[in-house]
Amino acid sequence: MVGFAFRHLTGKKAEAVLDEPYVSIYLAIRAEPPYDSGPNYSPERFRERTGRQVVLPGFELVSADLDGVPVGFAFGFTMAAGRWWGGETTPPPQEALDAPKLAVVELDLLPEHRGHGIGRQLLAQLLDGCHEPAATLLSRPDTAAHAMYLRWGWKIAGTVRPAPDAVVADAMVTYPDRRTRTSPGPFTQEEAS
Repeated sequence: MVGFAFRHLTGKKAEAVLDEPYVSIYLAIRAEPPYDSGPNYSPERFRERTGRQVVLPGFELVSADLDGVPVGFAFGFTMAAGRWWGGETTPPPQEALDAPKLAVVELDLLPEHRGHGIGRQLLAQLLDGCHEPAATLLSRPDTAAHAMYLRWGWKIAGTVRPAPDAVVADAMVTYPDRRTRTSPGPFTQEEAS
């Protein structure tokens, strides 16, 4: 048994997130409450949104693989200084707005692998590769993930409704250079040639 390994994918190799098993992992998480497989969580919307994001500067996919098979993933891209989440938003803190930041878009882990620190390691792997002084993500307040992010030191910076048919989420921020960086576990870097 090989166990868990983390793979970092960028460039063309990161486009793997548009295919299986990543789409199925995403859908498995979005079948759980409070998402309940709502219309915003279809494979088509995931592929459409993620297809636009995977080509953005700084896009990185981190895959958590068990015996070579992905069971979770995290990804994000660079959000330039002066930029913030789209849609209806409350004004962000000036410090977060003024900084280039890593926009963490997904942190998904199959339920049977939760509670062992793998999700935290996935996010740490993504943040440890972050060259930006800040990171931001959106989290629905009615999810278990929201409380988890708060426990991990993320701060609520405002609210965002990213699309007219979306639920209002909290925009959260952290400053990776201000935290102790730890990336336990083996990983490999795969970049486009």
